[in-house]
Amino acid sequence: MAETSERVTVRIPQELLEKLKQIQQTKQTSTISDTIREGLEQYIELNLPPQNIRKVVVELSRQDNRRLEEFVREGNSVSVDDAVRSAVREYIRSRLEQFGPSARTHRREGEPLTAEGSPPP
Repeated sequence: MAETSERVTVRIPQELLEKLKQIQQTKQTSTISDTIREGLEQYIELNLPPQNIRKVVVELSRQDNRRLEEFVREGNSVSVDDAVRSAVREYIRSRLEQFGPSARTHRREGEPLTAEGSPPP
C-alpha cells in the first residue's frame, strides 16, 4: 500500500456489508477496509489494465474452480491466475504445433486466434 492514503467515506447497503464480511473471513484479511481496498484494486486492474496486457474474465464452474484451487494448494502453481495463464499458453502452443508453421506465418502480428487456433475471418 502507498505510504500516504486518503480517507473516503462510502455508504453501502447492509446486505453488501455482510457479503464483504464473508469475503473478509474467507480471505482472512485483517479488516473490512483491507477487503474493500483489495476489491478496489482488482476492480481498477480489471477496468484499467496496462496497455500491453489484455484481461480476460472466464467464469468457471464451482467444481473447476475447486480443482484449480486444489492444484495451487498442492504447490503445482503459485496462483490460480498463474495456472490459468500457463494452461492458455500451453493450449495455444499445442494448437500452433498441430497446425504447423503455417499457422504462425499466416497470422499478422498481434492478430488474435479463434478457438480453433486460426485467425478470425
